[in-house]
Amino acid sequence: MEIRDTGAEDLEEVIRLTSATRRQLAASSPVYFRPREGADVAHAQFLEFVVGSSDQQASVFVINDSVVGFFRQADLPKHVWVDDLCLRDPGLWNEAARTLVECMGSTSWVTCVSPHDADRLDALSSAGLAPISMYWSKSLPSSPSMLETEEAPTVPEDRPAGPTHTFGGIAFDPGAPGALVACDPEGNYAIGSPDVEPPIYDPGGPTCVVDQLGGPDRGVALDLGHSAATARGDAQLVVVSAADDEELRYELETKGFEIQVVLLASQRR
Repeated sequence: MEIRDTGAEDLEEVIRLTSATRRQLAASSPVYFRPREGADVAHAQFLEFVVGSSDQQASVFVINDSVVGFFRQADLPKHVWVDDLCLRDPGLWNEAARTLVECMGSTSWVTCVSPHDADRLDALSSAGLAPISMYWSKSLPSSPSMLETEEAPTVPEDRPAGPTHTFGGIAFDPGAPGALVACDPEGNYAIGSPDVEPPIYDPGGPTCVVDQLGGPDRGVALDLGHSAATARGDAQLVVVSAADDEELRYELETKGFEIQVVLLASQRR
């Protein structure tokens, strides 16, 4: 197996591979990965742009001149994000993972995997990647929450630095326009993203991603984030937890959240 740059002649097969992967994701997570209407067309247009751009890096896995897989690289502030990673045959994941790790060399990089995709997860782990975080989701009720938050919340100034175990490698800024910020007088707080609507997936409406839950009781902090996102009209709440954070894992499982994505990182990160 080899890796080479994607050419225009590969585009049709790459579109077929990525479309098949989205269908597999939707089958295992029908809400989180539900394709938005027109997703295939929109993503095909995006891939055509990526392949034709000198500023983007897109690659294919090749066996005997036949394209068997695809991935692209996005340069983010702290690392490279390997996205749209897909293969024609799940039986090729072990070889593809080793080849990908060799190709990336000393680059610090991350990629995301569905927890339902055991072949991919096991192969990437065996090739040397390690889980650094999980993304948990829960659909939100359409009616406002009864839990009240401050009208002008301020999070504790002495709170810990935000996490780096995210797609971008940096935490959400509570002072950014539209950021979700919820706290209580006891010092519990939740910090998350502005409401976002993924261009390819449609979980039923806007999504809020919370990457910081702090204070003396993170179960209460989680409730604060849930309430604030519901009141804002978000359809889905996604919470990022460190892979080894058993305390938060317990709170998330107890309150009905499910793991949708495992974020893996190279050992050089």
